Amino acid sequence: MNADLLDRVNRAWYAEPGSVAGMAAQCGFTDEGERAAYRLLAHEMHQRPILDLGVGPGRTVDLLQSLSTDYVGIDYLPAMVEAARANHPQADIRLGDARDLGDFASESKALVVFSYHGIDSVSHEDRLRVLAEAWRVLVPGGTFWFSTLNASGPAARYRPWLPLVPPADDRPGAWLRHTLQWAGALARVPTHTTRYWHGRALLEAGTGWAVAPFFAGGWRLVTHYTTLPELQREVADSGFAANPAVFEDAHGHRVGVTDDLRPVFGFNVLARKPRPRMAPD
Repeated sequence: MNADLLDRVNRAWYAEPGSVAGMAAQCGFTDEGERAAYRLLAHEMHQRPILDLGVGPGRTVDLLQSLSTDYVGIDYLPAMVEAARANHPQADIRLGDARDLGDFASESKALVVFSYHGIDSVSHEDRLRVLAEAWRVLVPGGTFWFSTLNASGPAARYRPWLPLVPPADDRPGAWLRHTLQWAGALARVPTHTTRYWHGRALLEAGTGWAVAPFFAGGWRLVTHYTTLPELQREVADSGFAANPAVFEDAHGHRVGVTDDLRPVFGFNVLARKPRPRMAPD
């Protein structure tokens, strides 16, 4: 895997004005898994130090500052940092990279957040660096909350030449909306197929994980997918407690490896840094 090339591909799309504007228009929770994780953390993280990785144009700023005013957000793209500062002038937003948190002291944060599958935008090796850095800056007992794509789910099965399955929709005119969406999708098949095969040049896979093209951005992104067993192994190998709390996206239910995870688009993960064990008297 050429990690530098993967970085350039994904940065190029995220830095486009349309991408920044589209993400800036989003607000609130992205899915029910994110909402469930937030609710579980809300009381515990009251006025404790929070580090928000990949803050983008700032969707998560208000959510996290409602927990604590001791907040810092970083992003590795100047365009995203500028947008976040413009949208949230009261917040501490900095240029920074989740793979190197050298500006932050060890054991200085109670909560580190990497939302919206941000950790999936880097190579597998760099993903492990993010986990290691999050572990380092967390206090014992702190939490790394991140979301990641499910390698067994729909996102990993999408192809540009296959129409997306429309969500259940009983609103008036739903059939017309779906027909227009299908027509638009068909018109884009040649372009999206070409981009998909360009992204396949960066394909990398291991046991339970893969780096492969992603449909968002018109198939211009290449992202990381992982199974739940591999996710648990990565987290434990990085020093976090085994069996992290994992929530699926559609309903916010907590899931485990024995569940049917094929319908699950992505996971929200709460990985805890263990507290030191007390020495016996």
